[in-house]
Amino acid sequence: MSLLQMSFAGAVMILAIIVIRALAINLLPKKTFLALWGIAVMRLLLPFSLPSAFSVYSLIDDHIPMTAPAKVPQAFEVLPAETNGQMFTMPSGISNTASSISAWAIIWGVGMLVCALVFAIAYWKCRQEFQTSLPVDNGFIRGWLSSHRLKRTISVRQSSRFSAPLTYGVFCPVILMPTSTDWENTKSLQYVLAHEYVHIRRFDSITKLVLITALCVHWFNPLVWAMYVLANRDIELSCDEAVVRLFGENTKAAYARSLISMEETRSGLTPLCNNFNKNAIEERITAIMKIKKTSIFSLALAVALIVGVTTVFATSAFASSGNEGEKPANVGLDLTPSSNRQITEKSINLADSNNAAGLVQLVGDQAVDSQATISLNDLNREDATSILENTQPMELTLISVSHDDERKFAPEEWAEILELIEQGKVYWED
Repeated sequence: MSLLQMSFAGAVMILAIIVIRALAINLLPKKTFLALWGIAVMRLLLPFSLPSAFSVYSLIDDHIPMTAPAKVPQAFEVLPAETNGQMFTMPSGISNTASSISAWAIIWGVGMLVCALVFAIAYWKCRQEFQTSLPVDNGFIRGWLSSHRLKRTISVRQSSRFSAPLTYGVFCPVILMPTSTDWENTKSLQYVLAHEYVHIRRFDSITKLVLITALCVHWFNPLVWAMYVLANRDIELSCDEAVVRLFGENTKAAYARSLISMEETRSGLTPLCNNFNKNAIEERITAIMKIKKTSIFSLALAVALIVGVTTVFATSAFASSGNEGEKPANVGLDLTPSSNRQITEKSINLADSNNAAGLVQLVGDQAVDSQATISLNDLNREDATSILENTQPMELTLISVSHDDERKFAPEEWAEILELIEQGKVYWED
């Protein structure tokens, strides 16, 4: 799949998830949406997909009437009588424009680098501020750390440069608290620290790094930006749900109040950090108050939804063989245009520049290469695939040019062509 195909397929799936999220955000476990966002990211980053008869693209293909393939005229070029049977090599300085880097590729590459640079600079600035934090050492924190041990060492620090708690780091995670924290309010601290602990246990910093990667690769797709914002919100909502389930549903009001007490504005972009702050505060409080005990029905619905969305939107169209009596169109093959002269030689050009092996020489109605011989009348999708996989590149043959072709070549390339014309190896068309 090309990048644009990956981005389009990912955008369709993101749009479907946004609609489902709007309808069922408070009806399903929050991990449901994290799973859906994870599948959407895979759809955006993996250059392949599994075919499925239940894919939305298969359904679209089934409802689009198939037209009979048009008769493609066979193209040919004739060598003059005195040079019949000879093949002349195109000057080596003449490049194939299909292999050159397109302007789109350059724009995409620059955009990706700029996007990655913005996130890298933002994290570097935050990292510099992290270094100014001081460790917190009191009885409550020591007791909390002793009861929340992981294989990775967790530390709690405080800084005046951040207005809300956050977590950073993967191998040595740090919970960073603002210096204005009320250390005597242990009940509120339990909620805050539990929230950050869930982030650490789930490796949410890595999750955010993957989201940033997808965003940088598909920076031109507005739906990917929407996915980045909503997925970060759902990470917070899922942690809120985990905390409420840990302390009990009767603590929803108290936890929501602690969330409101922490409501302060953010001090800038903090990528790869997990924040307990004002990000979509109303949505979070509403979701907290609507948390209910997970039922078997909601779990079954969540699993069915994940499987259904993945099958319909994350797979590609199922390639059907069609009727045996019908020959599929010669997809992937482009006959080289030429003038209406007597047929002596034919060339067939592989149209897909990304996979093209070069030219396959035809003699009569046979495609000849070192690997196989295929009848021109029998060429179909399988034949095209065989040519793409088995043929070896052949040098292009320049037979004739027109005066208008001069603008298509660099000055030094055109000079080489004029020398070949003087030698009688290339001829004027006009």
